Amino acid sequence: MSPSSAPAINSTPTVLWLIGIITGIHLLRLVLPPDLELALLVLGGFSPGDFVLALFDPQAQYSALILATPLSHALLHADIFHLAINMAFLLAFGTAVDRRIGSVRFLVLFFVCVLGGALLSTLVQFGAPRPVLIIGASGGISGLLGAYFRFGIRRLLLPIVVFIGINLVLATGLVSYGGAGGIAWEAHIGGFLAGFLLFPLFQHRPRLVGR
Repeated sequence: MSPSSAPAINSTPTVLWLIGIITGIHLLRLVLPPDLELALLVLGGFSPGDFVLALFDPQAQYSALILATPLSHALLHADIFHLAINMAFLLAFGTAVDRRIGSVRFLVLFFVCVLGGALLSTLVQFGAPRPVLIIGASGGISGLLGAYFRFGIRRLLLPIVVFIGINLVLATGLVSYGGAGGIAWEAHIGGFLAGFLLFPLFQHRPRLVGR
């Protein structure tokens, strides 16, 4: 391939499609009437308390939608800054992981890590005095970072300590920004641990041939 015909963004089609879908959903929100946008956020975002209640009462109003929120919340973002930061990290670490394990395994791993972030968020936030609504792909992207650590970094201890330490600082609430109103540090750690611990299950294994 000549330099003039090289792609402008050196990523994979799967990562670019995922970024395109998430960005498209955010752009759609910008043209929705305020009441519909609010409904999309409330019914698509992940609320640990509402999710647990829906588990025990599947006949409740909107329970089917609420039970999907451990995945759907990853497709929504608070504002353009939140979206841009997450998509930049998805482009970087998603590309590396996708090339390592292939598109299908990459997508499965990404959403498994999203679920890992939702799980730890539920354990931490359920029963909290103030209800929370979590949106963003950070859990899945943190999981891709954890997966990348398994094959891209030799000395793991310091990067892991730094990542978890930063998120524990975020847990204090001393760091926040604009429209997001807070940072889902528990989703970051839950997703990261899922990606780091489960990545070996997604690696290609040599095919055994009997002789």
